[in-house]
Amino acid sequence: MVHSAQITSSLGAIAAKLDGAGMQWAVFAGAAASAYGAERAVTDVDILVPHSEGERLVELLPQAELVASRPGLTHLALPGVDLLAGMAAVDLDAPMAARITRHEIVGVQVPVIPREDNILLKAIWGRGAEQGKHDWEDVEAMIASAPSIDWEYLRWRAATLENQELVPGIMERLEGLWRRLHSEEEEQGE
Repeated sequence: MVHSAQITSSLGAIAAKLDGAGMQWAVFAGAAASAYGAERAVTDVDILVPHSEGERLVELLPQAELVASRPGLTHLALPGVDLLAGMAAVDLDAPMAARITRHEIVGVQVPVIPREDNILLKAIWGRGAEQGKHDWEDVEAMIASAPSIDWEYLRWRAATLENQELVPGIMERLEGLWRRLHSEEEEQGE
């Protein structure tokens, strides 16, 4: 297990390198969930860059381990940080980039993918404790802490996914979770 000081150090150095190169990038997955309301400890940081930046990413971070390299995906690893150029589910595209916000994660100010994109990714993965993951737990925390969700954007993003057979069930579950969590808030406020 990587200690938080090592994650902070790695993330700070990577952020400086990517920002210095003018590369578009953003934190996603569990660390992004922590920026949007999940309260568990950050044990690693996942970074997404556009798939078209794969070769440049390798050049910028020669000290990183090349975990995978194939069309549409380059995966690098440094202590406590995984960097992905491209993902099967979604790429860091212009609509996502326009919605990125900055948050502090492990003491470093970083760009974070939009809450809606992170909710959708975690819902698609749907991994639980049996895989050592917390996807639906994170989804619930991100939805519970959200003052609002841009459902139009979320539905648009879901319509761009390759696995369309999963989308109706995921969207139904997300909308039900929103109604349940936010109707509880309304009932408590009365």
